Amino acid sequence: METIDITVTPSGAACGVEVGGVDASKPLDARTIATLRAAWLEHLVLVLRGQDLGPDDQKRLCGYFGQVGAYHRPRERQNPNYASDTVMLVSNIRENGQPIGALPDGEMMWHSDTAYNERPHMATTLFAVEVPTIGGNTLFANQYMAYEALPGRLKTRLEGAMAMNAYEFGTTIKAELRYEREKVPHFIHPVCRKHPETGRTALFVNELMTEEIVGFPEEESRAILDELFAIQSRPEFVYTHRWRPGDFVMWDNRCSLHARTDFPREQRRLLRRITIEDPSPVLVA
Repeated sequence: METIDITVTPSGAACGVEVGGVDASKPLDARTIATLRAAWLEHLVLVLRGQDLGPDDQKRLCGYFGQVGAYHRPRERQNPNYASDTVMLVSNIRENGQPIGALPDGEMMWHSDTAYNERPHMATTLFAVEVPTIGGNTLFANQYMAYEALPGRLKTRLEGAMAMNAYEFGTTIKAELRYEREKVPHFIHPVCRKHPETGRTALFVNELMTEEIVGFPEEESRAILDELFAIQSRPEFVYTHRWRPGDFVMWDNRCSLHARTDFPREQRRLLRRITIEDPSPVLVA
C-alpha cells in the first residue's frame, strides 16, 4: 500500500475533526489507522468526506476500531429486503408506502446509541448515500465539557449515582416520562461515566432514554435530569454536521450525544448505519 499524505482539520467547534487524504474504500495501513483513532479519541467525532463506500467497505473501516456491532432492532421494524445483522438503514425512502429504513422522518432528541443495553456500542458510524438539500443535520454534543460545566453541588450529589435508561424502538421524540419496563429494553448506567481509553469523565444521561436517577426521590430525580439535559446541549458544546453524499462519520458514544434536525419529508434521505461493539464495561467515574 502506498504512503498517503493525511490532513487533520478540527471543526473549530466543541468536537469534530475532518481527516483528509484517506480513501476508505481500500485497506488502510497501520499509520493511517493510528492517525484516525488518535483524531477520533481527541475530537469525539471523525469525518471523512468524499468517500465511495459499500457496506463491506464500511464494515472493514469499522473493524479497524473494534468488532462490528450487532443490530438489535426488532425484525418487524425493518423492510425485509434490507434486513441485516449488522447494517441498519436510516431513511425516509418508501417502497409500497413503507420506509426502507428506520427513523425516517423529523427531528430526533439528544441521545447516546444503545444506552439501554448492558454494554452500549462504543461507536456509531453513518455513511451518507442521499441527503436533503436543507435540514437533516446531525448535532453532536461534547459530554466531557458538559460534565466539566456541572455546578459543584451537582458533581457532589451525583458521585456514584446511577440512572435508568429505556427505549422504545422507532421513537425520535419521547412523549412520556417513563415506559413500562417489561415492554422495552432498559438498563442502569452511571450518570457520570469514566472513559476507558482517555480516563476522562463524561455525562452519560440523555433526554430520549434516561428516565430516572435510581434511588433519588422522584421530584429531585426529575429536577436534576432536566438541569443536566439543559447543560448537555448548550450551543458551546455542540458541533453541527451538515451532510454531503459520500460523508463517513463516526462518533464516540461514550462521551458524546447526538440529535437530528428536521428536514422536508418530500426530500430523500438515506444513510447506512454500522456500529462498533465496546469490549469494556461501563465504568463509574
